Amino acid sequence: MGVVRRLQARRRYRRMAKALAELDRLDEAQGLGAPLSALPSARPPRPKRRFRLDATVGVALTVVAVFLVLSALRPAPEPAEPVPAESTSLVLPADASDSRILPAVIPGVTGAHAFLATRPDGSAVGFDPCRPIHYVVNPAGMPDGGLEIVRDAVKEVEKATGLAFTEDGVTSEPLIESREPLQPHRYGDRWAPVLVGWATEKEYPLLSADVAGIAGPIPYAPAGPISEYYVSGQVALDSEWFAEAVTHPDGDAAARGVVMHELGHVVGLDHVEEGWEVMNGSSDAVEFGPGDLEGLAAVGSGGCRR
Repeated sequence: MGVVRRLQARRRYRRMAKALAELDRLDEAQGLGAPLSALPSARPPRPKRRFRLDATVGVALTVVAVFLVLSALRPAPEPAEPVPAESTSLVLPADASDSRILPAVIPGVTGAHAFLATRPDGSAVGFDPCRPIHYVVNPAGMPDGGLEIVRDAVKEVEKATGLAFTEDGVTSEPLIESREPLQPHRYGDRWAPVLVGWATEKEYPLLSADVAGIAGPIPYAPAGPISEYYVSGQVALDSEWFAEAVTHPDGDAAARGVVMHELGHVVGLDHVEEGWEVMNGSSDAVEFGPGDLEGLAAVGSGGCRR
């Protein structure tokens, strides 16, 4: 069992124990007899510690009377609404090319994959392969070795997509649920770079329940749906989950797998059900599977956008 699944199992038990303890408290307050935790079939709660599991939306715990429901469903993030063309007046960036920066990838394998969005002709929406994907990292809450984990994950996505990435350094930009794709006061006259950062559930409420990461792209459609492509995005990572994960012997690999999964969303992939693919919603995979590779090659195969 990998780090992700071990933390998942521990988190499930602690959430159930917490819910039972709360029901005990309510029963005692209302004079309903012995608490549930005192019954022979119940297990006493362990000391409370918080963990996260690798997810875009994680295990949800619902209490209805004494009925507990655990759900492992993790719906993929929805891409943001395309930025209206009239809201932009950007010049072509100096590092844009007239052709692909990196060669198109031919994966050589096939497998299960899904796209967050497609154009009317059926092609996957993705980034412009003739411009680098700039990204920045907010180091607040970053675990030990976090920057190298991000860089390693970026290299894997770059290799699988044929999309060039450029690291622009660190930023103080905070994670927010509705990020602006244009921030000239911070980044100048260009699309804001992809933001990677860490936060707690209190700081970024979408990292609720058992969510270790959540990410998505920002699309732009200058001439309608057929012209849609991605111009930026955001990766929010749970600082508590990562701080715990990297203490395990194989924790760096598991953490890198989470970042690879979230970057997969940023470049345009959706979840799949196959557990050996990184884009599975709760996989322990730390290397891209055949479906991941086929899907990533597809999202990186578009033409230049002008």
